[in-house]
Amino acid sequence: MSFTMRTMELPDGRTLAYESYGDQAGKPVLFQHGTGDSRLARHPDESIVTDLGIRLVTIDRPGVGGSTPKPKRTLLEWFNDVSALADELGIDKFDVAGWSGGGPHALALAYTMSDRIDRVVLASALG
Repeated sequence: MSFTMRTMELPDGRTLAYESYGDQAGKPVLFQHGTGDSRLARHPDESIVTDLGIRLVTIDRPGVGGSTPKPKRTLLEWFNDVSALADELGIDKFDVAGWSGGGPHALALAYTMSDRIDRVVLASALG
């Protein structure tokens, strides 16, 4: 299994941790993990996303895993971190997937970044 585990410094000085799996030239899908999970919550068989031509980017939200906390952040502020990451990775347009507690984060991205997001997929999303 190959993957790229990375961190980046955000404009406000915090650290954002992420990983990238699958076809690195494929369709970018930014995965929003569930509550209590991290960027490591994904199917262990990387060939699934590779065969589908997907570049799966999983991201630790503030205060999770390798990402620095951001006290008092709002849900809609998540787009600042994701936008900085997409810019860093050279990704203009992407899809978003959210699972469980990542569902509201995926919807917040759809609301704040509609010009960059092609599709949003939710699975067992919290209300």
